[in-house]
Amino acid sequence: MAINTHFQELQKVVQEKAAACGRSLQEISIIFVSKYCSLESMESAYREGCTMFGESRLQEALPKIHNFPHPCQWHFIGPLQRNKVAKVVVFFNLIHSVDSFELAQKIAVESERQNIRTSILLQVNTSGEKTKQGLSPSEWENQLPQLNTLPNLSIEGLMTIAPLTQDATLIRECFSTLSQCKKQWKPLLNNPDEFKHLSMGMSNDFLIAIEEGATLLRIGSAICPSTG
Repeated sequence: MAINTHFQELQKVVQEKAAACGRSLQEISIIFVSKYCSLESMESAYREGCTMFGESRLQEALPKIHNFPHPCQWHFIGPLQRNKVAKVVVFFNLIHSVDSFELAQKIAVESERQNIRTSILLQVNTSGEKTKQGLSPSEWENQLPQLNTLPNLSIEGLMTIAPLTQDATLIRECFSTLSQCKKQWKPLLNNPDEFKHLSMGMSNDFLIAIEEGATLLRIGSAICPSTG
């Protein structure tokens, strides 16, 4: 039985929202969070124009990466254990979830060892929730000089996860804080032109994220309900 996803429908919604905010769809990429999704559903989304897939567990992602027959980008979006870094830097185009300086350092060391350059985002805890990973804005800002010394890294922007709430004001504050961090930190980095992404917004809050400047949307259930 054919599996249908809703990527094209979502893309239309994103395009309309972007236009209403004075933004272009070309500024915003949709990452299909495919971690609970079958290859068949991913194939369906690919046929609808999806070329970016987000996975959060290496052991589940590798079979998909090896068996997916189309050219695409793979984004690592979940917590990254340091013993998985050596493989993640090989198989993923962008790591969203760099939640500490120590992890960034580990990625840099491994990337240098393998003679590759790894693209990362810094995970910022903009909500202040203890259950959320990532450093606070002030903690990351204090680490920027040290980050500039790490080899073989392309720091391409920031990532955050908003609280799971119906309070749109609280969600917007988290996204706005991330956007402000990007503006303030960009000139402090060695390669400011690379520092261009805001990874924020999921199925329940991506419209607010677009309003606040998101460039990467991490969408699962709005594309394929089976992703939960």
